[in-house]
Amino acid sequence: MEQRNERADWLAAAFDELSTAGFQQVVDPDPDVPRRRAYRRLRNRVVSSGIAAAVLVAIGGVGLVRPLAAPPPTDVIAPLPATDLPSFQPDTPAGPPTSGSPTSLPSGPSTPSATASASPPADRPTSSRPTPTPTPTPTRYVDLSISAPRSLTLEPSDTAYTGTLDVTMGNPGTRSYDAGDLIVVLPAEATISLKGTNIGGCFHQGQTDDLKTMTCTGDGPIPLGGTRSYQIAVTVNIAPGGPARTLTGFALTVRANVSGKFPADRSPGDNTAGIDLKLPAS
Repeated sequence: MEQRNERADWLAAAFDELSTAGFQQVVDPDPDVPRRRAYRRLRNRVVSSGIAAAVLVAIGGVGLVRPLAAPPPTDVIAPLPATDLPSFQPDTPAGPPTSGSPTSLPSGPSTPSATASASPPADRPTSSRPTPTPTPTPTRYVDLSISAPRSLTLEPSDTAYTGTLDVTMGNPGTRSYDAGDLIVVLPAEATISLKGTNIGGCFHQGQTDDLKTMTCTGDGPIPLGGTRSYQIAVTVNIAPGGPARTLTGFALTVRANVSGKFPADRSPGDNTAGIDLKLPAS
């Protein structure tokens, strides 16, 4: 009888213990149960998507199947306490955010604060290029001239041919000068004499088989717009006799001298006079 009571007491105690555990299970559910359940669902979805993508690639699919991130489980409505279960996060490639992701906007107003004007302001020039200033025409310039007969016939004497050449120098320019130098080119057999003129101080510059050159210090300046005439004696050291002939190469050139410098002439075409020396037969 005592043995039967011990078995009944043990059964009653076991029932009470089972009832207490079940009641605690209902009242205080295990907090890890919902998290384990969500983890299993998420893992099953990712695995299923990866298997489907592998199958499509294997059969020659042209589209690239990208597994989509599974939405959060609907039955998790509140943050769960931290557990020792491993967290799961699908791998995503590093790179710039997709078009669907929000981007940070620059600070400041989104529209310009002022509207651009179609025409420039009235106080600003319409072009950035400076207006070229016309170069003023010089009012002072050098322009000397010289004239002489185109040919000079010489007269025979006992031992040579002689004659006189009339030369005129002009100053149609508007700039004054110190002196009008004279550059003389002569045939090798000819000489000149500047006696009776203010031209003088000739210096030999060079000579060839046919011609010789010398430079003579010119006369004083000719008044602006005026002229001055000279007579230059010419001698050709050839004994008269024989047939007539002509010596060429005789030339007189005038240039302005300003303190030892020679400014450019405005019209150099009239600065030289060429003369042919004619030797008549005797």
